[in-house]
Amino acid sequence: MGSAAVPVVLIFLIVVFSGVTIYSGNRDLARAKAWGDLARRFLPFVVLALMAVSLYFVRTFAEGWVTLAWIVLFGVLIVASSLFSVPALERRANGVFRRGDYPQAAELYEKLVEERPLARNHAFRGAALGASERYDESINASTKAIDTDPEYGLAYYNRALVLRRTGKKSRAVQDLNKALEADLPRRFRSASKKILQDLA
Repeated sequence: MGSAAVPVVLIFLIVVFSGVTIYSGNRDLARAKAWGDLARRFLPFVVLALMAVSLYFVRTFAEGWVTLAWIVLFGVLIVASSLFSVPALERRANGVFRRGDYPQAAELYEKLVEERPLARNHAFRGAALGASERYDESINASTKAIDTDPEYGLAYYNRALVLRRTGKKSRAVQDLNKALEADLPRRFRSASKKILQDLA
């Protein structure tokens, strides 16, 4: 393999890794058959794939302006696809949640649940309600998420946190074990195991 092929191979590997990562973080959408939502999540992946394919053709041009135009075009497309890959209301709710305005986040997630009653939206609402110390509502929202998709591990995890805060340790342990058996992101797996050790 020549040195000219190295960038193409690297971009191809990045594209493949991105596709796998996007799918693994959104398996709940596939289970819910929310194909439109899942397709949106893949927009950045599609742009990266187009970028990888077009790199071969761009390299054949000697003019520097072609390469510069290619870089600018795909820079804009990557930013735009990242913005459009997540619905605006969800992006706004996530931002509010990260800033720590949990009551406002809960309201936004409630609107999101009304628009798209997916397990993830119920679970996000449950997390915001739990952080707002509205524990009964949080447990109900997480339970709705579990009823909607019993494989959505984040819902069990969120409910377990609230159950632990309210002193229901045995139920929290049950939910943490169920979360570990379900579809749960790696960072929450580590947190679940640590909490289980603390509760033992």
